[in-house]
Amino acid sequence: MCIRDRSYSFSVIIPAHNAARFLPETLEALAGNDLRNAEVLLVNDASSDNTVEVARRFEAPFNLKVVTSATQLGPAGARNLGTREASAPLLLFLDADVVLPSQALFWIRETLDLYSHREDVAGVLGAYSEDAPAGGFLTHFKNLSTTYLYKITETQSPFLHTAIFAVKREILELAGGFDVRLDRAEDFMLGVNLGSQGYHFIIDRRLEARHLKQYSMRDILVEDWQRIQNLRRIRLSGRQRRFSLKAHRWSRLISLASPGLVTVSVCLGFVKPELLWAALALVMVFLVANLRFGLYLVRKRGIWFGLGSLLFLFLEMFWASLAVLASFVIGRSKRITNTPTH
Repeated sequence: MCIRDRSYSFSVIIPAHNAARFLPETLEALAGNDLRNAEVLLVNDASSDNTVEVARRFEAPFNLKVVTSATQLGPAGARNLGTREASAPLLLFLDADVVLPSQALFWIRETLDLYSHREDVAGVLGAYSEDAPAGGFLTHFKNLSTTYLYKITETQSPFLHTAIFAVKREILELAGGFDVRLDRAEDFMLGVNLGSQGYHFIIDRRLEARHLKQYSMRDILVEDWQRIQNLRRIRLSGRQRRFSLKAHRWSRLISLASPGLVTVSVCLGFVKPELLWAALALVMVFLVANLRFGLYLVRKRGIWFGLGSLLFLFLEMFWASLAVLASFVIGRSKRITNTPTH
């Protein structure tokens, strides 16, 4: 298969905020790829650690340029800054804690070449490997959750995840880039923006990368809360809303609604005991909706990990439902229109 090097030259953009502990492994893995037709831009997003010093060690091995922002821009703003500084027609966004396989750039070029006759194909997505770093239950749960999502998503994905994300620059710029008003849901907004216009992203199943992040309970609770608050603030057009509803998984929506309804049923069950049966029925609905996910986890980590994961998912979805309720009741943020700013 002929890969047209000039058409598929890359600007690899790595947003980094206090990422010094991850960068050596991330950049070493990137250096293992064929970078003869690529530039690498590390966007130092006002880091207070030695992120820049670590990055400078890799200036000699490959064409790395450090771009620094004096104030913290957030993931969306850092990616937009990298886009403005980039020179290639193809952008590869890579999180600072993601370790690519050595053939990653070749596979992306190959996939783009395979779909070069499709104007609706805007780019290529990679996924996390099932191999997580040394960490506890929560780290493996979150890693496998994301991995599973990509395994059950169609190759022409309606979703967008920016951890490993190659996109044609002209399409990204026409979309207005990443919305800097969102710090947790900018990938969702961009995906809806492009997907509702008919663009697709191809998941390259070979492109599995190790995610180095380790999760604590606080990390998960804060991320879930902030992401839901961001999502609640987004105002979609009619076309975008229809696309978003089509892209959502009903199992996920059921999982979000069930824990809160179970809690209400149990509380009311002290007054009307028959409602306890409703609570039990809702628990069964939750388990059925997540049966495939649970079986996947059992195959990968054993039955106790699978059962523990379903219990934690139930609790996480209860927390998420509280965040949704709070976003309606508090109303502390204005809704965001679908016109991006950058």
